[in-house]
Amino acid sequence: MKRNLFVLVSLVILASFVLSACAQPTSAPTQAETTAPAAAGTTAPAETTAAPEKNTSAKVVRVLAVSGPETDSLIASAAEFEKTTGITASIEQVSRSLWGERKVRELLQDSGIYDVVMIGGGDDLVWVTQKAHVLPLDKYIPAADKAQLMHADFFTKDGALIGVPQYYNFPMLFYRKDLLEDPKEQAAFKAKYGRDLTVPTNYDELRDVAEFFNRPPEMAGFCMGGVDWSVFLDYTYFLYGTGGNFGDLKTGDLTLNTPEFVRALDAMTRMAAYNPKGWETMSFFDCDTQMLQGKAFMYQNWFYEWTTFQKEMPDKIAMAPVTGDKQPGAHIGAMVAVIPSAAPNPDAAGQFIAWMLGTQYQKEMMTATGNMPVRQDLINDPEVRKALVGIDMYEKTVPYLTYQHTTWPSELDSGVTEAIWKIFKGEMTPQEASDWLQNVKFAGRKAIE
Repeated sequence: MKRNLFVLVSLVILASFVLSACAQPTSAPTQAETTAPAAAGTTAPAETTAAPEKNTSAKVVRVLAVSGPETDSLIASAAEFEKTTGITASIEQVSRSLWGERKVRELLQDSGIYDVVMIGGGDDLVWVTQKAHVLPLDKYIPAADKAQLMHADFFTKDGALIGVPQYYNFPMLFYRKDLLEDPKEQAAFKAKYGRDLTVPTNYDELRDVAEFFNRPPEMAGFCMGGVDWSVFLDYTYFLYGTGGNFGDLKTGDLTLNTPEFVRALDAMTRMAAYNPKGWETMSFFDCDTQMLQGKAFMYQNWFYEWTTFQKEMPDKIAMAPVTGDKQPGAHIGAMVAVIPSAAPNPDAAGQFIAWMLGTQYQKEMMTATGNMPVRQDLINDPEVRKALVGIDMYEKTVPYLTYQHTTWPSELDSGVTEAIWKIFKGEMTPQEASDWLQNVKFAGRKAIE
């Protein structure tokens, strides 16, 4: 047990970064923590103090969040929350490293400093559900609002809602529609592959289309970053697209050498042949630039970049559900609000989370960040549908959203990245790398520890 807690405390930081990947590249976290009273919109250094006593009639709710556009949205909109409730929202923006450390301190060690802790939806969910000390939210969330929360089951434990997402974000496939729809390209593709040129919907089609449009040095057929955190994130898309995962929630076992895991490793690593020169030191942020400069035909990335593509290249770049053999490989991106069991002001925290789930804030968040609302009724709202261009493609992806099924994501991420690079370097085949992960690297480990 002590070993598990040490591993979680020391390694959860990398997982914190992975879920923040959905943030726009211009919103890099600062190295210093700042506290931002929402109405005033100012920042000041935040010092760690002794946990205050519980207060059921609190006039302040203290929120732990990671720096980024989503937190900026909370701060900008929270004045309305303060006006309505009389409760001041003190939203602390911290760097990713501090965020990782303080999540563990609040949710496992009961420090009692914060009333609301924002966790990452894609990698934190399992350890939070299995281990964290959090309060149920049902008494704070109106039944009508809870009924509108898409994927509420992800944030439910023993029948009780324990978390509410601020937004949804997930990977999509971006491609050069002007080239895909070019009659000459279509004729040449059909002559070579014996089928029509269409948006790829499985991994063999993805390879064929990338191979066809791979025309170095002018244009790469695909773009995938090689730096550790970026390449691992890309792998999650491929794995989830096979219907696989890293662990089995029912048995608690690791699933690192299943046919789905091996297929995903093979399908992903072979795409490196169609990458731009220098891809090994790139991230998906660099692939954004490659697409904007016309140097890549397609890539898979979070839909934060869609707004830029619409503005800069509306007639050239289109969007489709992320590829997958069985289903879209949709890694859920979200910041999820939970209330620590030791929260000094749990009722104020509950009111804050209920406000965040409300229709007014959800619309303001969508406008400010381009992220998708978490409420089904807003997805059906004509005003929202008009404002969120591409929502029809999002709708096709949302049913397949998933997350990493382990309680030690950071250590696992590092090991899988090591295996991926063994394949890139020719040291192992996908099958050998999968067996190495399951039987050597993580021998005797469980997905749920």
